[in-house]
Amino acid sequence: MASRRRLARSSGLGAAAVVAAVWLATSGGACRGGCSRPAVVQSPAARAVAWFPAEARIVLSIDFARLRAAPLWAALGALATADPADQQKIEELARRTGFDPLKQVDSLTVAFPEEARAQGGMGVILRARGLDESRLIAYVRDQVAGQGDDVFSIRRAGRTLWATKREPTTAGFFVGDSVLVIGTGGWAEKMAELSTKDAAPAPNAVVASASTNGPLVHLVERADPARAVWGAAIVPAATRAALAADPKVPAAASINRMALGIEAAAGIDARLIADLATKAEAEEMERQVGAALLAAKRSPQVMLLGLAPYLDGVAAHVSGVSCEVTVHLSPQQTTDAIERLRAFVTLARQGAIPGFPRAF
Repeated sequence: MASRRRLARSSGLGAAAVVAAVWLATSGGACRGGCSRPAVVQSPAARAVAWFPAEARIVLSIDFARLRAAPLWAALGALATADPADQQKIEELARRTGFDPLKQVDSLTVAFPEEARAQGGMGVILRARGLDESRLIAYVRDQVAGQGDDVFSIRRAGRTLWATKREPTTAGFFVGDSVLVIGTGGWAEKMAELSTKDAAPAPNAVVASASTNGPLVHLVERADPARAVWGAAIVPAATRAALAADPKVPAAASINRMALGIEAAAGIDARLIADLATKAEAEEMERQVGAALLAAKRSPQVMLLGLAPYLDGVAAHVSGVSCEVTVHLSPQQTTDAIERLRAFVTLARQGAIPGFPRAF
């Protein structure tokens, strides 16, 4: 030991070399069993957007499995099948493919880039039970054949992408019998590579994931991906410019980022967080939300729908440069509101609604 200390001093390595030598000695001095980097453990928020390309700026997700377990699902399901034509289409789909979307879809997540209309990009991840790829593709093929179209497939990153000849930039692929991914504007190909990145990445593929977008992932964390409904948005500049031109929502033009989380286990608890440029702008938005609530309570249309009492469960407060709007409805209020909405939709399908313009 004394000779080692003399060697360290004589060579000028000092304490750092001694520490390094001790580490090498205790670690075996080499990777005898083979070196490997520790696996990167992604957060739930990062995993939620990992299959979307890095250009994603807006993400919205609905957990239908959790909603079906909530008491309000019976009313929501009835609302979805209120139109006999819609009910017939769902029944036909289930008969032909064995897939009933009202019963088998577990979650749906959608993402958009900053300029979705201009770029044409969009991604959808549908998680469900019992997706039969061959039967579903046969059903789509029959549907488009009546329009003189056909379905074709290509291979990308080990996935089989399906598209129609008339809309070749919109494609979808299956991951087993539990996931269907759809992308437009080139997103399907990118999502195919991202979905196989950990298992079998495509050779020379260079596709960055939205999970590398720190601000977006942070917004998803604030929205809380464990909630039944959540959303995150880095508000596009074009959207802010459009809002700035609308005198009805002056404060909204200053919103840079938004996070939304909704829980529906018992009643409805929702939280919308809007990040603005300054605290003064956040306080102004809080004031405008209060004014809008007061005006809504006095609105004839709101009174006709009987929704004025529910607005008492809406509140806004400021924290730094953020304005947070919360909504709380009891289970009874939630059920009643859905029943009123169902009656409203029924009247809308029949024609004009009393108290509302015909164009509504």
